[in-house]
Amino acid sequence: MEAVRADNPSFVSVEAQGNDIEVRLTATSAASARATLDDLLACLRAAERTATDGAVAPNGG
Repeated sequence: MEAVRADNPSFVSVEAQGNDIEVRLTATSAASARATLDDLLACLRAAERTATDGAVAPNGG
């Protein structure tokens, strides 16, 4: 959940309970919702890789 907290805009809520993460978003269009979800999934994938192999991403993205 920490992986998406920094980029978590006001129209997205993220909650974690155990191993489950729930994401809720409000968007003005399907394209906007998809772009937001794509960004969130990329952040989660990076966090998963870091947890799996111990890699640390450089600062600045």
